[in-house]
Amino acid sequence: MRVNVKVIKFTAAMSILFLVLTYFTTVNIEAHILELNTIWLSNNLALTVFGGAFASMLVVLICEVQKYITVKASTEEYIFYQALYLYQALFLMQQNICDYQKNAEAGVPANLLDETSRMIQSEIFALQSTDYAPFSQKNLLLTVHQKFCRKTAIYFQPILRGSNAVKIAINKVKIDYLQQNVSNRMVTSADKPLQKVLSIQFRRVSDALKEVDEYLKDIDKCCNQRYDWEKQRKQIHSNYVNVFEAWNFEKEFKEEA
Repeated sequence: MRVNVKVIKFTAAMSILFLVLTYFTTVNIEAHILELNTIWLSNNLALTVFGGAFASMLVVLICEVQKYITVKASTEEYIFYQALYLYQALFLMQQNICDYQKNAEAGVPANLLDETSRMIQSEIFALQSTDYAPFSQKNLLLTVHQKFCRKTAIYFQPILRGSNAVKIAINKVKIDYLQQNVSNRMVTSADKPLQKVLSIQFRRVSDALKEVDEYLKDIDKCCNQRYDWEKQRKQIHSNYVNVFEAWNFEKEFKEEA
């Protein structure tokens, strides 16, 4: 998009230049300010060259403006949906933690946050690397997007470190069990080190969700509500399935029978 803007500015400047040269040539033909009627150069040749160059630049300018409008709309859509996927990943992480906190008798897997952390990292990178560069630097969506990208390190780096924190906490619990000569005991969300890590992670993710929610609201507002974020957020929440209810072997094959 940034290259597209530069091309438009260049072709616009060249179009104006060739328009001025074409106009000056037509005036020169009438007023005879400069005599160009030689064997090698004439006013008619200059008019043909400058007029043709102006027409060509004008066509390129029109095409680039149309391309800019299309790219701008697609980039705005890309930003919105990457932010939406980021919200989904955060919401999934939040609910996964909540599920294990509510089911304190269930063993917590060491890779509990790995997949959602990978998803969050991917969406953050996608948003930060998006080439959104409208003509006006006062563009509201540009302001919102730049502000959000500047804040990502504050809100998301601690969350991304949470995956390793969970693994460390689980290992600490296992070491404590070994020191107590307790073997084959599952590590659950009720075990103190892990309980604290999950609580902190849950709070951090909840705060980040609020920030992403506001970001999506602002994007939707800047785009005249064309994405209907409020409705999509409700769908994300309603479509979530508890980790312990996601797939039931007996129920699944009973229904098939």
